[in-house]
Order: sequence, then structure tokens, then C-alpha cells
Amino acid sequence: MKKENATQLKRRWFPLWKLDGYILREFLIKYTILLLLFIILFVLNDIYRDIADFFDAQADWREIAAYLICKIPGNIRFILPISMLLGCMWTMATFGKYLEVTAMRASGVSLFRCGGAILFAGLIVSIVNIYFNEKLVPQTSVIAEKIYDQSSDSRRYVHSLLTYRSDDGKRRWLFQEFTSGKSFNSVTLKTFWNDSTARCIAGISGTPQYATMMKKILGEKRWQQLNALPPELRRERMAKLMNNRKIDFNIKNAEYDTEQKCWIFRSGTFICYDNNDETMFKASSGTTAMHDEIEFTDLVFNEAAIPESPEDIANSIKEKDELSTVVIWQILRRNPNMPERARAIYQTVFFYRLAFPWASFLAVFLGIPLAAKNERTGSMLAIISAIIMIVIYIITAQLFLMLGKSGAVPPVVAGLAPTISFIVIGVWRLLFGKN
Repeated sequence: MKKENATQLKRRWFPLWKLDGYILREFLIKYTILLLLFIILFVLNDIYRDIADFFDAQADWREIAAYLICKIPGNIRFILPISMLLGCMWTMATFGKYLEVTAMRASGVSLFRCGGAILFAGLIVSIVNIYFNEKLVPQTSVIAEKIYDQSSDSRRYVHSLLTYRSDDGKRRWLFQEFTSGKSFNSVTLKTFWNDSTARCIAGISGTPQYATMMKKILGEKRWQQLNALPPELRRERMAKLMNNRKIDFNIKNAEYDTEQKCWIFRSGTFICYDNNDETMFKASSGTTAMHDEIEFTDLVFNEAAIPESPEDIANSIKEKDELSTVVIWQILRRNPNMPERARAIYQTVFFYRLAFPWASFLAVFLGIPLAAKNERTGSMLAIISAIIMIVIYIITAQLFLMLGKSGAVPPVVAGLAPTISFIVIGVWRLLFGKN
């Protein structure tokens, strides 16, 4: 009996314009439906949560509409990955229901190549999500907050009695009213005397300005004793006498120069305290005043003396998870002496924010093999599987985020591991799984 030679079709990759166009069209229809549905649900949630405040303040409908529109980008960044996964599984499950996936694979098109158009869409959505996270959402969130504050009148955009402690623990600020501007009234700053603050307060050693200020701080008698010493010994004694003394500034008006990156204290008073048994910010020590309050005008503190800016102080009010990766990177770079616990929190959120936008791309790698596996059981089981995968991913990511912030897991692992692990699992199942 003559045997017929069966020929195996070669796998086809590019170009498959008609097939890709058909798959992309079907996916975009379903993805758009899901995206609009989730946006409506989130808008309804915002209306349910905040609309009463606007009505109580008799706000104009245009302000309400502007507020809801500005809240949409912040909601979309969370919607994009969920819609991508559900849309991918809905599309592939529909193809499977009508045996279209089987037909494509029988024609030499691999499962990975079947989802090529959706993978490309997932990549584009991930890039869009990066833009939303880093640029659009921070801007629209601030606008939405201002509209809510001004229109609902339930709370002002001015933060009263705001306390801020620098990440290195060397400065504590108290603002009677902290606004979004660069000029502040009635500010208290508690810090320490060091070489940087000495130059900003007294000027350069040896100048008349320096001598006048140090006489006020040390007193005429002590200053004369120090001034009689040789220069090298005088500097040594001065450093030993003054360094790490507490200083309290009561500032009537403070301004921040963004170009020069310096604080300008326009007017106010300051007082230095004795440093016997000095311990940083310990209430029971360093409470004896060295001198009476000294008035000042136009003291300029450069970035070396006071590294934090009003933007840094404003960012400290926000939750770390709301900060963009650029802001977090700047905070970490400008504060090398940040306590390890605080640094772990910032770094964990930083790596998490780098990974999160790629969840849309991750959704495709998970969605295609899951949908193909359930192609004979219909789209409902595929969608249920997608929801379960979403829940597992979110729980895993949040668990690692919590462990990273507590210092139990290295920040880079806590931030990147969940997303990378799920992508690796999805790729392995897509390329080597038995689908």
C-alpha cells in the first residue's frame, strides 16, 4: 500500500496584513466597549462620593463637569490594564468559540503570532499609560483638587499649621499657612548651626558683617576672647563652640527662588541655644538661650544649607504612591542622608511605578493562552479566568509593595518582581504551553 507523504505547513510570521487587521479591529471594538464601561463606572463613583459637597456649596454645573473630567485620567491609568486583559480574552475567546483560532493555527500561524496585533496594541497602551502616570495624571489631579477645594468649600487649598521634617532629620518647619506658591508668612524653622548655616547667617569669617553678628550671638566678652586667639585656633574653638547648636527662626516672610534654588528670609528673628548634653531634637536638652532674639532682614540660605524646596514640602503631604517616578527620583537624589526606612518606601514605590504601566503588556501575555485554553468552553469561562488573574496579580503586587515599604524585601524586588514574574509566566505559557 502506497503511503502518502504529509507535508507540514511552515509557520507564518510577517506580513499578515489582512489577518492582523481583522484581529486588531475585533479587539479594538471590544476594548473600546470595556474602556467606556469602566470609565462610566468610575465617573459614577466620583459623582456618588463627591457630588454632595458641590451641591451643599451650590457650585456651578460647569465646575462639577470640569472636576469630573479632570478625575478621568487618574481613573484611566488603572482601567487600561484591566480593560486590556478582559478585551484580549474576550477577543480570543470569541475566535475560539467559532474555531477561528484552530483555523489560524492549522494554516501555520502560531498562537503567539495570532495575538501579534494585540501584543502591539498592548505595547502602545503601556506607553500611553506611562504618559498618564508621569505627566497627565499629576497635572489633572492638582487641577481637580483645586476645583474641589474652591467649589465645594469643604476644605481650603491652604494647609494650616503644616509641619514638615526634612528627610535627614536636621530641619523642622512649621507653616501657619502653606499654599501652593513660593512666598510664605509666619514660618518657624528649627535647625542646627553648621558651616553652611554659619555662612548664611554671619557671612564670611573676617568681615565686619561676621564680627557684628558673632558679637550679638556670643556676647562682647566671649567674642573678644575668641578674637584674640590665632586664626587656626580661633576657627577650631569657634567650631567646637557653635557646631550643632539649635537655632530657632521665627520668620515673618519667607520666599523661595527657583532659579537660584535658595530660601530668602525677608524679616524675622532667630535665637541660638546652649548645646550642653546636646542631642538632636531631644526636648530636655539645648533649651537654654545663648542670647536674646536677634532681628534679621534678607538672610539667604543656599541649597547646601536648606536642600528642600516648597515642592518637596508639598510632595511630603501627598501619599508616596501618588508621586511620579521623576519626583521620587529627585527626592532620593537630593537627600542622600535619608533614613533607611524612608528610603525603602520611596525606592519601593519608585520601582513599582516603573513596572505598573507595563501591566497592560502583561495582560496580553496572560490573556492569549488563557483564552485559547478555554476556546471550547466559551467566552464566559475565559472572562472569569481573566478576573481571577487580575485579582491574583493585584494582591501579589500589593503584598510585595507592603513588604518592600517595611524593609522585609529589597525595594527593587518588591517593585518589579510581581510584574516581571507574571510576564515570564505568560510568555512561557504562550510559547511552550500546550494550548
